[in-house]
Amino acid sequence: MEGQALFNKTVLMSQKTQVQHSILYEWFAPLYDLGVWLCALPFGGEGAIRERVIDRASPLKGLNTLEIFAGTGTLSLLAAERGASATAVDITGGMLRAAGFKAEKSGLKLALVRADASDLPFVDNGFDRVMVSMGLHETEQSRLPLILKESYRVLKSGGRLVIFDFFGAEGRGARAVQSLFFTFLEGDTAKQWVRTDLQTLLSRTGFRDFKREFLHSRAFQLLTVEKR
Repeated sequence: MEGQALFNKTVLMSQKTQVQHSILYEWFAPLYDLGVWLCALPFGGEGAIRERVIDRASPLKGLNTLEIFAGTGTLSLLAAERGASATAVDITGGMLRAAGFKAEKSGLKLALVRADASDLPFVDNGFDRVMVSMGLHETEQSRLPLILKESYRVLKSGGRLVIFDFFGAEGRGARAVQSLFFTFLEGDTAKQWVRTDLQTLLSRTGFRDFKREFLHSRAFQLLTVEKR
């Protein structure tokens, strides 16, 4: 009974965090792209970072791509530009509305789905690529295995998962900047994320061919794995 009570408490806390994030990003959605653009300036600019991520998912022509924690769908739009049939998933309606506006303005087709990344409304083996950029650090660590399992489930055999997110910065200056950023703009989930043994977690999920590169004093990681 104690274990069940602890499990229920953890689930309730996770649900509360999801609701708080949803409310925050619902309000923040119209300013989200501006915020990302400003935050990316010290690291070479958003465009260069996004292109580096989408390059790890390429080639994309004729493939089905899924972006989870999609926000305003920037990666999905880049995938569509490269010939993919792109689907963007986010839990926040405001973000998806902003993504839809961007897709309409650019003349690109984008499927927009409001859903939780730990319970995706898609059939098994439906996507060639799953991408997630700067989203996993915002979720409770207890939900990470569920999210990775869902990504694995919806990927086709040989399909690729691409992850771009924080890593533990090296060097006194980089660590200090990251610590301040986490304290004032991110929170506990980001601090927990950089301590996660992601390689082991992905391997246990069933992924193989782990490849990772580090960027900007190891403050960020860009990795790919494939479904067996």
